[in-house]
Amino acid sequence: MSDQVDKLPRTLAELLQNSVALYGERTALIDDGRRLSYSDLAGLVDSYARSLVALGVSKGSRVGLLMENRTEWVAFAFAATGLGALFVPISTFSMRDDLAFQLRHADISHLFLKSRFLKNNYLDSLIDIVPEIDESMPGALYSGALPALRRVVVHGAEKLPRGASSWDSFVAAGASVPEDVIAGLRVEVDPEDECYLLYTSGTTAKPKGVLQVHGAIARNGQLIGDYQELTCKDVVWFYFPMFFSAGCINVMLGTLSHGAALILQAAFEPAKALELMEQEQANTWHLWPHTLKQLQDHPDWSKRDLSRLHKGTGPWDLLIDNGVEGGEIGGVNMYGMTETCTAFACSFASDSAEVRLETQGFVMPGSEIKIIDPDNSRVMERGEPGEICVKGPSVMRRYYKLDPSGFFDAEGFFHTGDLGLLDQDGRLRFQQRLKDMIKTGGINVSPAEIEAKLNELEGVEGSYAFPLPSGEKGEVVGAALVVKEGKTLSDEAIESHCRKTLPGFKRPVGMLVLTAEKVPMTGTGKVQKVVLAERLQAALKQADSAIVRH
Repeated sequence: MSDQVDKLPRTLAELLQNSVALYGERTALIDDGRRLSYSDLAGLVDSYARSLVALGVSKGSRVGLLMENRTEWVAFAFAATGLGALFVPISTFSMRDDLAFQLRHADISHLFLKSRFLKNNYLDSLIDIVPEIDESMPGALYSGALPALRRVVVHGAEKLPRGASSWDSFVAAGASVPEDVIAGLRVEVDPEDECYLLYTSGTTAKPKGVLQVHGAIARNGQLIGDYQELTCKDVVWFYFPMFFSAGCINVMLGTLSHGAALILQAAFEPAKALELMEQEQANTWHLWPHTLKQLQDHPDWSKRDLSRLHKGTGPWDLLIDNGVEGGEIGGVNMYGMTETCTAFACSFASDSAEVRLETQGFVMPGSEIKIIDPDNSRVMERGEPGEICVKGPSVMRRYYKLDPSGFFDAEGFFHTGDLGLLDQDGRLRFQQRLKDMIKTGGINVSPAEIEAKLNELEGVEGSYAFPLPSGEKGEVVGAALVVKEGKTLSDEAIESHCRKTLPGFKRPVGMLVLTAEKVPMTGTGKVQKVVLAERLQAALKQADSAIVRH
């Protein structure tokens, strides 16, 4: 834990400056064979900052970045926020309409984007949204579709529209800007200045823009690294996209605030990931359960030396379940969301395996949690479950362009929509999303419990349980079953498994069987259960069986 909470960094620029002073020549970033020290990273940040100023970026400018995980992403984030600009990371999953929505909603004036990544051609999408870019001059784009957008810079394009500039020309533009201008602008950035505008997934509605200030992000970035007990000797591998709060706060700031080395991987590819972990002697990792599963299923999992990996965040409980001793793994368990700068409550890496498996730890310094009855707002006693409400320095300022009264109560607590409880020791125990609960015949049914049982079925890659409307019971259980590639499941096998493992009221009345590529996702990679429910209802109307294949 940082010696003094009041000595935590107040801005992102201060966080990086502290690390440069302490760890200057140690490795900060490892990116496709390229290595940057903390001093190198600071130099690149300064270069980008001068270039941004040359293009008219100043305090309060809304600057968007659409790019995969790479060195330029990290340096650009520090450069833009260091000037006091509002930094808007854009999802690399964005399709044309996703991009149009976020660019307009965020009022982005300066857009920096990769021309294309994987299957997405972002430049083509942008030209379709603002065809005026083919006729305008750089810096003088005017379009009714995106009225705030003036300048576009493109990385990696073979051919540019007339109104866009290349990344090389952007970098060169900073040569005429004196260094003392950058230093002067950084001094004027205040901890209460808006820093990040991060978009949450819209599984049931349009994504929301979460406004966070410098003090919140810098503070939490430092604390997250403290709880993980990171040091300058650690090497961190991860695959969270950087536009996620988990990527740009938990991983990026948690790592760089402690002098550790961060391995960047543009796209997740299991063989390459395992190679990097072994080659760079990674001892810390951050990953999702499905990412771990892909790593474990790869033939190289048993061939690579991964013995150093013992820190980080993610499904390390699955490793313990598979026979790895809990004392050998220092992974932490945390509770949080984009609205709380990721972690709001967190266990320590040094806590017992039991504590880290069963709880999300204590609330972080300076913050408060209350558990309420979602029906009448009564504050629950310890051990009683209810809705988790949070208040403190890491909680967002507001949702952009939305009335805060719909999300904060009179005491200033943000209502998360999550169910959980505080145990007798005061540690948080998260249960599930409040809105995910299925209420059938007056009985509450947890989707997670159903999914755990369905996942036991051989040949199943994953499952999703959700409510379906029922005139008689209010709601009944529906589910989607994702089968592994090359596997087949008979209706009889599915029905037999459900009968053996689930009581009648928890048993799905309808089930959609599909492959992973057909699972509907949001622009930030979350499963759209509402869409699955709609597909299942439509299919059941046409089918003779309760199990339909999609």
